[in-house]
Amino acid sequence: MRRVGKLLVPMVLVCASIAPTLMAQEHVESTQAATPSPCPPQPAPTVVAASGPAPVYQVNPAPPQMSNEAGARLTSGQKFNVFVHSTYSPYTFVTSIFNAGMAQAAGDWYSYGGGMEGYGKRFGASLANTESGVFFGSFLYPTIFHQDPRYFAERHGTAMHRVAYAASRVLITKNDSGLTTFNSSHVLASFTASSLANSYYPREDRSFGDTMVRASGALLNDAITNVLREFWPDIRRKLVRHEPATIKRLEENPTVTKIEQMMSPPLPPTCLTGESGDSSAKSSQPDSSRNTDAHPQK
Repeated sequence: MRRVGKLLVPMVLVCASIAPTLMAQEHVESTQAATPSPCPPQPAPTVVAASGPAPVYQVNPAPPQMSNEAGARLTSGQKFNVFVHSTYSPYTFVTSIFNAGMAQAAGDWYSYGGGMEGYGKRFGASLANTESGVFFGSFLYPTIFHQDPRYFAERHGTAMHRVAYAASRVLITKNDSGLTTFNSSHVLASFTASSLANSYYPREDRSFGDTMVRASGALLNDAITNVLREFWPDIRRKLVRHEPATIKRLEENPTVTKIEQMMSPPLPPTCLTGESGDSSAKSSQPDSSRNTDAHPQK
């Protein structure tokens, strides 16, 4: 496991090397998109004099309205709710079950022993790692540094561009104002959770090197998860026709749906107008190349 972890560190460094370029590109896009209002006010109704006995009143379309939910940032309370709901998310337990099985198969945390007792200890340690990472990465540090813990999907461009973009989101995020910034919340959360794990890991796995390998592995794991998030809608469209009934029931679970709603960033501002103002709304609505993903970024 340690050898695998050491192989993961160079990949994290590669991700770090591409981060400044993508971060600069995102900053330019964020600056260009920061306009006072995507829906310019319409002039007051005008009166056009007619040659007939009475004036003809030509009323301009009513000014389009912007949705109040568009562009809303997460408050501290909402970030805490994200953490609370993630604590009992099915994804959290499935991840811990898988990680515990992999650790036992690889013989990691040897002092935990084997059998169901050893698996139970590994499951508890893996679950504690996941929960602490979500607490620091979704609530505490994002609140302190005023950053958005959600993942904003690209959905456009070449496959390699999207892979690079998704992987770099572990190092790049948006702050509460919508501007691009270094993802200090996520990076610090990975190292904090890995350091905290030394309080319950076996003594032989508490060295500084082990802690750095775990933190680097966590960042790489999150980068891979972001890539899956980025391409999951494309994959799902191909699989939805043959989706098993068990997966459908999981997706319809109210708990899973609520977590997805909490973690989904709002859509770009949309101008709401009547039929007469459709053309003006389309011309004033900003072009958005960003969609948002429904899954939380740990």
